[in-house]
Order: sequence, then structure tokens, then C-alpha cells
Amino acid sequence: MTINKSKYLIGLTSSYDKDLGFNTEEIKALIPKILDDLFNIKEIKELSCLFGQKYKTISLDIVFVDDTEIQKINSEYRNKDKPTDVITFALFADDDFKIVVENDIYLGEILISVDTAKKQAQKDIIKEILTLITHGILHLLGFDHTTDEDYNFIVNIQNQIIQNLLES
Repeated sequence: MTINKSKYLIGLTSSYDKDLGFNTEEIKALIPKILDDLFNIKEIKELSCLFGQKYKTISLDIVFVDDTEIQKINSEYRNKDKPTDVITFALFADDDFKIVVENDIYLGEILISVDTAKKQAQKDIIKEILTLITHGILHLLGFDHTTDEDYNFIVNIQNQIIQNLLES
């Protein structure tokens, strides 16, 4: 699987009506680097939902919301009536048919609660947002954390990606 930066289509929108605390264009510019770094990890290449697929473009959407909105979604889709930091709708990973349209794979959507991210960010909201995006991308690629081993794998990968990103 050879991927380069020109092969990503990232939709980034916000329904958050307060100050985000970060520049969305700066965040959007870093997402291809996150994807490149993920695809340079052997386990990600071999275990993701993209393994063996032929495509030219990978697409995904990221939406910034508030706690009220993510709580509604969390309640409706996960039966958890409380806010959370990130929810993903992994369309490609969850589709048994793995539909590729015009050489484009649409992975799905990541929703991030900016309110929760701000609460969780110790001092660096950008680092927290990038961590949540990386976490969401891993879910879109088919990785889940139903066991402690799976959770540790995801957290270790996302921490490695964020550390590399912030050092570069």
C-alpha cells in the first residue's frame, strides 16, 4: 500500500458556535502527515480495512461539535446518554462489501466534541484535537478497543503518531 499526501480528501467542518481555540486550517494541514505516519506502521498497513484494497484516494470527514450535540449522538447510536470526546462512523471498515467508488475509499466520519477536548487538554488543545483525530482515524481504519490489549495498541499508536508529529 503506497500512499502519498496528494491522495487524501479531508472534509473539516464545525457546528461549534464558540471559539474553537485552534485554527482548523492548521489542523487540516497536519492530517495527511498523521495518515502517512500511520501507514508507515507495519501493523496498521497489514491489519487495517484497507489491506488488499486498490484505490487512488482516501476520503474522510471531521466535524467539530459541542457536548450537547455529541451527547445526542452518543445517546442515539451508542445508548450512552452522556457527552464523549470522539465518535466515529466507520463506513468502509463496517461495510462487508468494501465499496470503492471511482478509485476513492470513503472511510467515514469523525465527530469531536470541542467542549470535552478542552476539558481533557491539560494545556495544549491542539495536541488533544490531534490525538482525538488520530484515535478517530484508527477507528475508521477498523481498529477498536474492546479489550485491554486492543486499547493499549490504539493508545500506543496514537501517542507515537502525536509525538512524531509534534517533534517534526
